[in-house]
Amino acid sequence: MTNPSVKISTEMFDTMSPILYLSRMMCLQPLKWKKSDFTCAVIKSRFYIACSCVVCTVIVLYGIYGLYMAYQTDVVYTMRLKTSAGRYVSYTDVAVVLGTFSIGVIITSSTTDDYLSYFYHLSKVDQLLQKRLPRGYNYTITTAATLFAGFAIFVFDLATWLHLASKNESPYFLLICLVPYYVAYFSLFVIELLYWQLVYSIKIRLFMMNSKLRQIQNGGNVENPYVKVSNSVTGVRKIETVKGKLIKSTSLEKVEDLMKAYESLGEAARIVNKCYGLVIAIVLLGCLIHLLVTAYAIRSLVASNGSDMYVVAQCVWMVVHIMRLVLIIEPCHGCLMQWKKALALICKVRISDPEDSIKKSMDFFLGFLSQCKIEFTAFGLATIDRGLMLGIAGTVTTYLVILLEFN
Repeated sequence: MTNPSVKISTEMFDTMSPILYLSRMMCLQPLKWKKSDFTCAVIKSRFYIACSCVVCTVIVLYGIYGLYMAYQTDVVYTMRLKTSAGRYVSYTDVAVVLGTFSIGVIITSSTTDDYLSYFYHLSKVDQLLQKRLPRGYNYTITTAATLFAGFAIFVFDLATWLHLASKNESPYFLLICLVPYYVAYFSLFVIELLYWQLVYSIKIRLFMMNSKLRQIQNGGNVENPYVKVSNSVTGVRKIETVKGKLIKSTSLEKVEDLMKAYESLGEAARIVNKCYGLVIAIVLLGCLIHLLVTAYAIRSLVASNGSDMYVVAQCVWMVVHIMRLVLIIEPCHGCLMQWKKALALICKVRISDPEDSIKKSMDFFLGFLSQCKIEFTAFGLATIDRGLMLGIAGTVTTYLVILLEFN
């Protein structure tokens, strides 16, 4: 297919559009879109793929050169490269940021077809569930809060370096040297936002699916404010839309629709793991390294009576890295919780519904959910849930104990 595309509802596009625009601007989403009255065509763009690769190359090369020049200044050399441990910490930090940015652009550019398939499966789920999506307040709030926090910490960190450099060197020279590095660093926030959106969109639809299961459990019918109910001669209850389209709504058919919806959600989760598993594994490893590096920097500054402003900046960075982990882990954990709720609801429907056909369908649905668990992994190395946060906290704590006790 020379120009693959997929059509989604304008409602879905409007909900996800802020992060889509932002990720495309940061070379992480080489897509274009055309909106009509009720649908939006999302199209793979070879032009944006080429632009993303070129811009990424320029930023990485300029970032390496800019950091090399910045490390020649007295203030940066004294604070970051004076000791062998400091050099190791600084070079590791740079490699994590620029390497993750490069890999993120390469992977997102090469997996565009899979991303379009993800959109297709979500659109299919929305058609099967026949429910309106919740208002996208969480999308807007999370995006705005992450961008605000990112800009705030970058401005504060850059202002700290410029303040320290103003005593001996030209702050404007240091600013020019550090800007490409901060651009690459900001792209990591966008990658995490994009991953959060992909997983959170699946979580919302799992929640909607569980709402349907509760309706079946309570013996209720799936009502739609835009349709009217009519009874057919054969006894099968139908819903007649305003346009005259008939939609079957027996409990058995609703269960079949839910199974098809869950299958599509499982495919969407598989695509997320395939496309972003490696990137998120590197991002999580980068968060762990940054937590260790920042802890070392704080300890060194306190021991050497360093700048108070720089100590505060490092403490703020610790908080930011923890929030980055939360942004990645929480939606994945939420999907796991919704999956467990679905299992419990199916068991309740299985017990409460007297019809044999419904029981057989629920037995099949229960076995299907048990074998096709929706979970997210870091390239298959670790399952992303709250237990991962505890493991990272234990690693950082162990390092801090060694650092403080044995210097």
